[in-house]
Amino acid sequence: MLHPRLPFCAALLFSVACRTAPPAPEGVVDTGAVRVESPEGGELTLERCFALSAKLRAPFGLVQGWTQDGSRYLTVKEVAGAKRLVACDPKTGDATPLFDAALLERALVAAGATPEQAKEWSSRTSFDFSPKQDALLLQEANDLWVWPLGAEVAVRATHDDAEEQDPRFSPDAKSLAFVRDYNVFVVGLDGAPPRQLTTDGGAERYIGRLDWVYQEEVYGRGNFNGLWWSPDSKSLAVLDLDEKPVPEIVINDHRGVPHWKDEHWRYPKAGDPNPIARLWVIDAATGERREVDLSGYPEDDRLIVRVGWKPDSSAVMVQVQNRVQTWLDLLAAPTAGGAPKRILRDATSAWIEPVDGFEWFDEGRKFLWLSERDGFKHLYLYDAGGTLSRRLTSGSWEVDELLGYDPATQRAYFLGDRDDVKGDGLFWVGLDGRGITRIGGAGGQHAISMSPSFAFYADTRSSIGFPGSVTLHSIDGEQLAVLWKADPKLVQQAVPSTPTFVKVKTRDGFEMEALMIKPANFDARKKYPVLCHTYSGPHSPQVRDGWGGFNLLFHELLAQQGYLIWICDNRSASGKGHASAAGVWKNLGSQELADLEDGLAWLVAQGYADPARVGIWGWSYGGYMTSFALTHSKSFKMGIAGAPVTDWRFYDSIYTERYMDLPQVNAKGYDASSVVKAAKDLSGELLVIHGAIDENVHMQNTLQLAEALQKAGKQFRLMIYPGNRHGVSQPDQRKHLYAMMLDFIREKL
Repeated sequence: MLHPRLPFCAALLFSVACRTAPPAPEGVVDTGAVRVESPEGGELTLERCFALSAKLRAPFGLVQGWTQDGSRYLTVKEVAGAKRLVACDPKTGDATPLFDAALLERALVAAGATPEQAKEWSSRTSFDFSPKQDALLLQEANDLWVWPLGAEVAVRATHDDAEEQDPRFSPDAKSLAFVRDYNVFVVGLDGAPPRQLTTDGGAERYIGRLDWVYQEEVYGRGNFNGLWWSPDSKSLAVLDLDEKPVPEIVINDHRGVPHWKDEHWRYPKAGDPNPIARLWVIDAATGERREVDLSGYPEDDRLIVRVGWKPDSSAVMVQVQNRVQTWLDLLAAPTAGGAPKRILRDATSAWIEPVDGFEWFDEGRKFLWLSERDGFKHLYLYDAGGTLSRRLTSGSWEVDELLGYDPATQRAYFLGDRDDVKGDGLFWVGLDGRGITRIGGAGGQHAISMSPSFAFYADTRSSIGFPGSVTLHSIDGEQLAVLWKADPKLVQQAVPSTPTFVKVKTRDGFEMEALMIKPANFDARKKYPVLCHTYSGPHSPQVRDGWGGFNLLFHELLAQQGYLIWICDNRSASGKGHASAAGVWKNLGSQELADLEDGLAWLVAQGYADPARVGIWGWSYGGYMTSFALTHSKSFKMGIAGAPVTDWRFYDSIYTERYMDLPQVNAKGYDASSVVKAAKDLSGELLVIHGAIDENVHMQNTLQLAEALQKAGKQFRLMIYPGNRHGVSQPDQRKHLYAMMLDFIREKL
């Protein structure tokens, strides 16, 4: 997935961006390359932006979860002079250590850890617990260690040099399942050695472990887990990905001395063969395995996009899609074998995505389902056989996340944008679907951690001008405690000019959301240079009533230097339902650009934006949109395209085909959306930026665009970042990048 909010990386210039500040354009405050005085007299610089951004982040570990009974939340507090994981009463704040760290230390030594290792491991403040929270798991020294809370001796579950990946407790906490060398193992906690359940995994066949494209585009970035325990702890559902048909790419890391290092990745581009996906049910005790019968779905035209279990372990629940993702089937595959039953088929007017928040209740007789079938994501109630009982929510708004169902009150809790698409709120609805009740106040964005008992919740909230707070509440919304709140003085230094939300209509009447930050000492009689920021990808809004992180501070710095900052969400990126996004199906780029131009036209019509000095920048899909805009429009004087896709034939199969179909089927659509094929039409000054070892959006995109621009006689700037992928890590490199970007903006705008 192309990510809307990636950090950046930095460092080698191929076309040098000089650190000597260029002359300030007319209407821009000349304060040097990175320094500017805020109206309050405090000095706003890039260095201060980085420092303030770090200070305005919430401390780690304020709410790490809840006790199993939902009565206390888990957090980190100082106990006897040391930071410890504790369980806190949300009403009184009384804290009790979750376990005795000294006892854990002794138990680890007794299991074979060195005293130094045991001291370090036991002093940590984040652990993986068993489902009942009666044991914890440590993945240390290349082995798995389990400590039943209170035991005098920990269990060293593995004892070898091989790496164990994705370890998972069984629900009864008597076993661990894990992947080693692309095969599945199970180990009991009785000291017996691990048992190998599969033997045919390898570098070309991932068993129990996801490959790059499945973790990136199907199950979520960073989630490589491909095995799932049954609720009764007797069986495992295991995904099997055959990589042999998938083309291999080689990425060169040129930092080596004297030779560079090659990285080998299996990566299907649009139209390439995907990994062949199979699903197994494996008996955890005997190793007997049965393949789930998916013969009704051709191997080259199926994706296994979600896996789970019925509550009674009688069947594996599987979500299957066709390759181009125009429908989704929910199947129940009997654990004992036999043909799976299709419970339902879901579809929209274009593409459909996997369903998270699929929740059973009433002892497996009913379930809740999220669907975008009518153009907006809403909540539906089904019986176990797939008969729709009723829809629970409706309207031109969306259920963003199902948080859970409380059987005691028969309420489903969810986050939704009913009151404002730019934010979200906490709601509940009963099973009759007759009324929706909001919990807590309106405004801002919320991340909710719900207690298992549905008696309390933690709310991490932010808004466009405020980094946020972390608060505890009873389920009726009453605030019980404030765990953290950003310092208002630091906020004032970081955000001297409050962003303003506006609504803008496109030429055909669609109402877009937009945001502007006006220049310091704004005078509506003057003409100001405009810098647009965009992402533009489907269903990825940037105009949000939530904290904008470092980019907000960077934009505030530019506003203080005399630039008008403009962010306008084109309709497909707006978050206003599948109904607003579907118009880009099979033709990325064109509708997005038309909407961005309509937004810009509205801004220019206000009288204070200089149409001759408009720039645009973005990263990932935003980099694509920037380069597409400069090759398909005359509206922009300059653009900065970070890690851009420049032809959708170069990006991965699952993401691309979801929106563009196969290139063998939709060649005209791919051609029309290509930046490379339009390179001769470049208008304006373009700076292209890319990480040298980006395994997501490959350097191929930038280099083929560079060649096309060169052949067309078009000048441009190019910066390559050795050792960096699609995002950033090194602080010094990131500072270098933003300083370079600031200089380029000042020089060209």
